[in-house]
Amino acid sequence: MPSHPHEHSPARGWPVDTDVEAEDIVRHDTPDHPHRPALDPKRLVAVVAGGFVGGLVRDEIVTHWATRSGHFPWSIFVVNTAGAFVLGVLVIVVLDVLAASRYLRPLVGAGFCGALTTFSSVAVADDQLLWHGHVAVGIAYLIVSLAAGLAAAALGAGLARALPPTPARRRLDGGAV
Repeated sequence: MPSHPHEHSPARGWPVDTDVEAEDIVRHDTPDHPHRPALDPKRLVAVVAGGFVGGLVRDEIVTHWATRSGHFPWSIFVVNTAGAFVLGVLVIVVLDVLAASRYLRPLVGAGFCGALTTFSSVAVADDQLLWHGHVAVGIAYLIVSLAAGLAAAALGAGLARALPPTPARRRLDGGAV
């Protein structure tokens, strides 16, 4: 695997995914399925487990914090914003701090955050607001959701970058170990 997660695969000149070994991509290339890595059952289990927990958390929050018709859907807003924050932290932790981790991103990113946050819930909530004549709330909800999600992801990434450097991170930054 390249020494830096943002390095390009020597075989392809493409960025290397930190969850996929470059050797796996090259070994499993076929004319019908270029760049197709072998399925890792452990990563699949990580995604399923994370998705199960993320879905339960989302369901509990949305079920116990119901939104009245015509009102700002706070429960959906909060879980999606929290998920954006967690993803912001996760991206930096996986790429800069724990570059060798193969299961953290599938477990927390694709699994937990994928089930916790869904754009479809934003679209459905906004559609219901607009359909029932709550145009101002619907427009505000879309704008505030987008801004909060971006801000939360940036805050999460910023806080993760403030973590003390690990030996692997110092090597990536060009420092001595």
